[in-house]
Amino acid sequence: MLIGFAGATGRTDASHVALLAASTLATLGERVALLAEPRTPDPSAGPATGLDLVRIRPGRRGFAAELHRAREAHGIGGRIAVADLPIGCLGRAGIRQAVDIAIVVVGPHELDECEAARLVRASDRGAAGTRPWYLGCRRAGGAPAAARFAQAMGRLDGSSATLPLVLPPFGRGEASALSRGIHGRTLGLGLLTVAAICQAAAASAPGLATPFTGDHDEARRIAAGADTRTHADRLRDLADDMEAVEAGFGPAESDLAGAPVLDGWSQDVIATPILKGRVSGHPDIPEGRRVRTSEVYLTDRLTWARTLSRWYVLRTPQDGPAASLQ
Repeated sequence: MLIGFAGATGRTDASHVALLAASTLATLGERVALLAEPRTPDPSAGPATGLDLVRIRPGRRGFAAELHRAREAHGIGGRIAVADLPIGCLGRAGIRQAVDIAIVVVGPHELDECEAARLVRASDRGAAGTRPWYLGCRRAGGAPAAARFAQAMGRLDGSSATLPLVLPPFGRGEASALSRGIHGRTLGLGLLTVAAICQAAAASAPGLATPFTGDHDEARRIAAGADTRTHADRLRDLADDMEAVEAGFGPAESDLAGAPVLDGWSQDVIATPILKGRVSGHPDIPEGRRVRTSEVYLTDRLTWARTLSRWYVLRTPQDGPAASLQ
């Protein structure tokens, strides 16, 4: 089984998803080869010991020939392989025949969706083989966000097929850990991604052997799943919505279509933790002035804190034990 990931508007998104899928499969006990260009970090030193990185350097023979050569040289025929494909390669002769499941990774913006649909339609004219699936990335919101993405791609590409999930943005730390084959929250995302890919394989290539068998209950659970965003995901979504409103764009019709409804509502106020103290080195406040910070989101309760606005170094506490911050 060879799964190929191609980015619609950039390599990074597809590279991260390829790393996610390959390392998750290796964690499940599969023997996996990750086919990628030389720039890709080597995740095989991580805990997923069943993962082999096969570096492919596209040459004059083209990426399709290099892909087939790598499969033969490394005996991938009876194993699972994940390929990080160059942008636009799905229209090249031989590429779509070389992969069992092709997935186009689509960024969060409308222009990303338009470009993805354009690339897939163009590849249909120049290549035979299984039609690619779309996968939305850098999109938080669980099943409602996946449904909105599927609707958007359906309007742009009447023959579109989308995987029944979207992937949230990876934080810098998560992406760095993933490049070293280390999972945190990403293991759960990887399991859902692999289950959705198996569902796609069952639909487009029924005879293809996949790691998950049976009725793909896990993949169906994704489509009806709850909002599983982390706190960081929710803050990223809030920032996007704030920027849109500040630019003069209110919520779209699709944003409110599935939103919960409040009746008999009123406004209330809750307390949030802040820090007080004498500040130095602040970009906007004179040295030595007593201040109240914005809301505290992260702290080790002793040496540092991250507020809504910025990081702070906690040096000398007020007399008595340091406050306990949740």
